[in-house]
Amino acid sequence: MTIEERIQELRKSKGLSQEQLAEMLGVSRQAVSKWESGQSLPEVEKLIAMGEFFGVTIDYILKGDVLPTQDDSKQRTAPLGSQIVSAVATMLILIGIVATFGQLSDGIYTMNIYGGLIIVSVGIMLVMISWFLAGGHVLSKPLFIVNVLLAGILPSLLFSQWLLGLKPNAIPAFSPMLILVFACLYLAVCGIVLYFTVIRKKKRKNII
Repeated sequence: MTIEERIQELRKSKGLSQEQLAEMLGVSRQAVSKWESGQSLPEVEKLIAMGEFFGVTIDYILKGDVLPTQDDSKQRTAPLGSQIVSAVATMLILIGIVATFGQLSDGIYTMNIYGGLIIVSVGIMLVMISWFLAGGHVLSKPLFIVNVLLAGILPSLLFSQWLLGLKPNAIPAFSPMLILVFACLYLAVCGIVLYFTVIRKKKRKNII
């Protein structure tokens, strides 16, 4: 495929006419026509503008090399950082949970839960950062699901205490009612988060 054929193919892939592409690049329609007929070549700044607009490299336009697009280049650097941050988030959330339940041998102490929640909150914040670094995509669904399931434990336990009217001091060991309320809250919170971040998003992609 020649340069003129690649320019024409890129233009048509966006559904643009020669006049529309010319207007976008700040040139005349005749200039675009000459590019596509092989009578002339675009200037460097026009090649850069086309590369940014069509999401390809200048090398692809000139030589047809199959190189990463600009979007791919961004996503290649983002996933590694995102996965590292997500893994650190998992470790922090685990530490918060273990630290909390490690002090609950004599009963449930609300202050212990608050302490663990602070650590878990930092982990949740890191999960959101990894989400942002990945451009709003879930890179590793299993790890993300694990983070959500772990992060929902302490908040659900704390809300269960509030709903049951338990006092913020030394509380007797787990009761059947506390376990029931906790399980319902836990499933509801985790289910809602996973539905909107994983399941619903997957359905939208399938529709598109």
